[in-house]
Amino acid sequence: MSSFRRRAALAVLSALLAACSRHDAHGAGTPVAVDVGHPVATEVAQTRSAVGDVERGASPVITAPRAGVLTRVAVQTGSVVTRGQIVGRLRLAGPPGRARPRIAIRAPVTATVTRVFVSAGQRVQPWQRLFALSGASIRKARAPFPASLRPALRVGERVFVHSPLAPRTPLKATIARLTNPKKGHAVYAWIDLPPRRGFAVGSPLRVDVVTATRARLVIPREAISLRGPGAVVFVVHKGRVQERRIAMGQSVPQGMVVRSGLRVTTEIVIHAPTRLVDGMRVRVKGPHDP
Repeated sequence: MSSFRRRAALAVLSALLAACSRHDAHGAGTPVAVDVGHPVATEVAQTRSAVGDVERGASPVITAPRAGVLTRVAVQTGSVVTRGQIVGRLRLAGPPGRARPRIAIRAPVTATVTRVFVSAGQRVQPWQRLFALSGASIRKARAPFPASLRPALRVGERVFVHSPLAPRTPLKATIARLTNPKKGHAVYAWIDLPPRRGFAVGSPLRVDVVTATRARLVIPREAISLRGPGAVVFVVHKGRVQERRIAMGQSVPQGMVVRSGLRVTTEIVIHAPTRLVDGMRVRVKGPHDP
């Protein structure tokens, strides 16, 4: 055997001995007591985002929430209304002979009524315009979405508006108006914004709209470790832990979405009192463990 082959064989042997010694060290002693759990299948909202800005001089329009008959119109052109004030009452449509509930229509912001589109006793359809408002404190957001998303958007849909000036307080709002885009052009959504610190005129913002929900696997954040180029979890198998790489998705209130690498039946370590290593002996904590 040449000297080169002898050196190569010795190097391989040394590596094997080192690996065995590490494996023995991980397997020796008392197993580490760990908390375990399973990924949870949860319905996660799928959102699409658009970057827009805040504009001055918005004129929000109050629309009919449902079909029915206006039994009362409480304001007229020039009336000053405050947020939450009743501007009309609507008797909902329903089968003849059955009681039809009445609902109050309220002003979304403090403003001046610039136009009244309806009168008492008039039958209205969902999202039909009732009153137009205007005021110095009113703002609107304008955000362009891809034209392909137009079928998923509708007036009155709930959106979440994020401002870099108020990153921890996203604003819940609704779409007040949509454009009908030409081929290849964006569809613009206008969102009425109530007075809120951090949403100044001219400031950029991000508008998130929920387009669908899908079943996803979610795990607690504390079960995830960052090792090397990505994220891993530790899977419990026959009294030992195995390092398993995962592909993470979005953050949700329940934890982190896992796109691949786990199944709902996989038993993973949620918490361990020490740093885990691949092959380490563990035992699942019992009800009387501290």
